[in-house]
Amino acid sequence: MKNFLIKATLLLAAILCLDVYASGQSFKALVLTERGGQHEGFVSAALEWLGEFASKNDFSFTEINDTRAIDSTYLSKYKVFIQLDYPPYNWTDTAKAAFEEAIFDGTIGWVGFHHAALLGDFDGYPMWKWFSDYMGGIRYKNYVAETVSGTVEVEQPGHPVMKGVGSSFSVPDEEWYTFDRSPRRNVKVLAHVDESSYSAATDVKMGDHPVVWTNEKFKARNVYFLMGHHAGLFENKDFTTMFGNAVLWASGPGNWFPRFRMLIHVNNGVEQAHREFAADAVRFFREMTIGNGFVVDTTDNPDAFNDETLRTYHVVVSVNDNPGHTDAQREAFRRYMENGGAWMGFHAAAYNDASTHWPWFVDFLGGAVFSRNNWPPLPAKLTVDNASHPVTKGLPGSFISPENEWYQWSPSPRMRENVQVLVSLSPDNYPIGFKDVVENGDFPVVWSNTDYNMIYLNMGHGKRIFTDATQNFLVCNALRWLMRDRFTK
Repeated sequence: MKNFLIKATLLLAAILCLDVYASGQSFKALVLTERGGQHEGFVSAALEWLGEFASKNDFSFTEINDTRAIDSTYLSKYKVFIQLDYPPYNWTDTAKAAFEEAIFDGTIGWVGFHHAALLGDFDGYPMWKWFSDYMGGIRYKNYVAETVSGTVEVEQPGHPVMKGVGSSFSVPDEEWYTFDRSPRRNVKVLAHVDESSYSAATDVKMGDHPVVWTNEKFKARNVYFLMGHHAGLFENKDFTTMFGNAVLWASGPGNWFPRFRMLIHVNNGVEQAHREFAADAVRFFREMTIGNGFVVDTTDNPDAFNDETLRTYHVVVSVNDNPGHTDAQREAFRRYMENGGAWMGFHAAAYNDASTHWPWFVDFLGGAVFSRNNWPPLPAKLTVDNASHPVTKGLPGSFISPENEWYQWSPSPRMRENVQVLVSLSPDNYPIGFKDVVENGDFPVVWSNTDYNMIYLNMGHGKRIFTDATQNFLVCNALRWLMRDRFTK
């Protein structure tokens, strides 16, 4: 009897656990719809089908027809965002920022259809660059002139979205979008359309034509379906199977990685030694991304310093140039930093003199203005000023840094109360230089302005900067310190 009671108790506990688990599967989805026009039939049929599917699978959904209600708080109520043909323009700036953050942090999954990738300049709205990158770096180009049937070939049958889907299936009367390039190199393609299978001959083809894909550079589970033009799709079992799979899969927990996004700004028009350092720096940081710990993007376009682009990156790295030349670029960078952005600058990124005319940036650097430098580039003994700071932890009290053109500043940033100098050039180096000689003076090399999440490192001239393990360790510490909040999520 005792054993029976024990077994019964365990069985009851198991049942209760299963019930808790099952009820835990319930979630809320947000459905953003494009009503009216040529896609009304598809959207109406999708909502009807979704209502039945939600009832069977223990979730609910809310339909909205514009993005005015969307902000971070609003999105936090939902596990899945279903974009039913609503285009990627005519969004409020608040909605864009909230959506970008949620997708990167994986707090909401996303399933998009057809018109959701109508990327370009439409109806007086510029293209949403972030959304284009999210979709694989594409821009809408054309569509097959008449709706035609085509055969979809599944490439990733093991993916959860493709569970129970045939290896190939026909989609009738679809409006097949073409883009300026295939997204394949930037996304994981789950299926493509066989362009030779079109039921009507057409010259509008891509060659490689993905139609279902997911972008794994974001924490959010996400999937895009190019199909979504007419109601007849809901008579297609393979399509409804994919739709259902996608919603349930996207409602699951986001990926742990990547932790953050980095934008490296490079100026290809500067002197050769600074270009060489920039190439080495890009390679150094990209090699750190093994295992998808974080995402590295690069740009040589200073116009990337705008509010829409900068808000999508957690850290900006300036390897050989100031973070902004025009007033608009500089103001965007200032807003980025004042709103909690992070910056790592090397060597020439902080160079400023009487011709720079950017007083905010001088203040940002702790009042530091370029004064003089040694020449030629030489190795130097560096000393650690603050051994307790996370950036310098584990470093020896001093070390020899590879050859570099060392900038000296006047006034020294050390004079500012809001500046923490972490590493300095040792006086043991004086005099340093053979042509241009520095014989004395305070010489900070690595510091942070404590009013911002920033760090500046004076290293950055030539091809030898990343040849020293101790100095590389310092750079790694600096990056992790800048991104310290991303390791708590």
